[in-house]
Amino acid sequence: MLMLMLNVLGGLAIFVFGMKMMSDGLHKSAGEKMKNILGLFTSNRYTAIATGAVVTAVVQSSSVTTTMVIGFINAGLLSLVQSIGIIFGANIGTTITAQLVAFNISWVVMPSIIIGVCMLFVRNLKVQHWGEAIVGFGLLFLGMIKMGSELRVLAENPIFRNAFASFDCAPIVAGAGMPMMKVLGALFIGVFTTMIIQSSSACTGIIIAMGGSGLINIYTAVVLVLGSNIGTTVTAQLAAITANRVGKQAALAHTLFNVIGVVLTILSFAVPWPGEEVPFFFAVVSKISASGSLPRQIANAHTVFNVCTTLILIPAIPFLARICEKVIPLKSGKKKIQELPISLLGTPVLALQQTTLALQHMVSRAWKMIDSALRVSDRNDKKAKKLAPYLLEREKKIDEMQHNITDYLERLMEHSLTPDQAQSIPLLIHCTNDAERVGDHTESVLNLINAFNGTKKALGTETQMELNKLYKLLSQQARLAKKLLRKSTVEQFAEAKKLKKQVVILCDLFEGNQLARLDHEKVAPTAGLFYIELIAEIKKISRHFGNITDRAQVLNKLV
Repeated sequence: MLMLMLNVLGGLAIFVFGMKMMSDGLHKSAGEKMKNILGLFTSNRYTAIATGAVVTAVVQSSSVTTTMVIGFINAGLLSLVQSIGIIFGANIGTTITAQLVAFNISWVVMPSIIIGVCMLFVRNLKVQHWGEAIVGFGLLFLGMIKMGSELRVLAENPIFRNAFASFDCAPIVAGAGMPMMKVLGALFIGVFTTMIIQSSSACTGIIIAMGGSGLINIYTAVVLVLGSNIGTTVTAQLAAITANRVGKQAALAHTLFNVIGVVLTILSFAVPWPGEEVPFFFAVVSKISASGSLPRQIANAHTVFNVCTTLILIPAIPFLARICEKVIPLKSGKKKIQELPISLLGTPVLALQQTTLALQHMVSRAWKMIDSALRVSDRNDKKAKKLAPYLLEREKKIDEMQHNITDYLERLMEHSLTPDQAQSIPLLIHCTNDAERVGDHTESVLNLINAFNGTKKALGTETQMELNKLYKLLSQQARLAKKLLRKSTVEQFAEAKKLKKQVVILCDLFEGNQLARLDHEKVAPTAGLFYIELIAEIKKISRHFGNITDRAQVLNKLV
């Protein structure tokens, strides 16, 4: 008996490991295209549902999809209504796994494992990822076969038969209702088991194996599947612990979706199919399955539950969103944005996209600081005294952003990356350092301007015109540096290089002009030296923006 139990648990371990391996392999293989797929969810609830279903079917894990959704909410890229639509779709997409394991395709197991293992030894990373998915596919079915064969032996044991009979949900008499206490017991078992395994797909696979071995009937299997659908929402709840309040609202919506669906389905158990003594839900499953086996009926029941619940609740998505907002209201009425969600690290292509967005924000803030400092050039400006401490405080924020982005990229390096993704990380870190140095120059510029204003001197008209020209070119550089990090054309990169050269040429020219004016005593020595030092600062700032645009050109080819 002990050996038999170990064989069952061994089969289960192979099955769960195979499912995880297949999901991880597909996730890595599809990661490069995930950004384009996820771009569909921005229009309406129907495309959101379709996107959720497609993404989950591709990566074979609703947990991965819901975790990504919460990460996007944290980053401010998704609204609550959009996220609910994707979660609805994810529940449909996850039923593909159950449909897959319900097939009896034992002949494909060993070829899949052999081919997949061979692919793992190929140096190409994409081929390795597909190899991982194929090996996982083979192991999944190997585990199912092993678990199913051992469970058939257990099904003959009176002790196990009696144990499973204790939560048998079949009507005692034809036409009578299902025993509700046993239904609730089986429901709890499904919830608890999925909470431990952290995968409704794996739990459904186990239920299908038990059904195929004769340990449970369709009634008990369906209730266990319903419980697993509630249990799987725990993953979203765990992901939402560190999320903002909108992320927590989305996790609550996921739970409400499955709970409402389960309640409606259980209520349908009391409604017989017209002219028959079979509960309505089971009659629908039976007619869809035709003469299908019990594993096929269980898989179909899982699909019917999620599809029907989605169809019923689609019109109620805005109402469901309002309920979640009432239960978990926003503090101070504002949504807190988390630019670098930890939950996206498992999807490097999306994590890199978020890093680029955070870097754009950092470049924008750094330029605003320099812009404000350069504008405080008139000693009569009333903002001069107030602006200095404000800008220095923002400089600390820039330092914090640099630390956060660098730390995020270091954590990303711990994950499996493609060569292009790995190459893009040091480039992003260099860009982050340049943006931080732009912010550092704010203090130098402010100190120069404050010192000059204290001398009660004024810049000449010619000098002010030159400074305005440099300011205009620097402003264009900053705008392009921010833009080229995400979208770019060959013409824009050419413009960035042209601006970089222009600033250097003009800085050298204007410095020479000022030295000539000093020689001819056309300007006061204090004003002359201040302007030369300010030109040097502008030249350094321009060089940092130039570094960012140069690296952005390489980044655009990699990610």
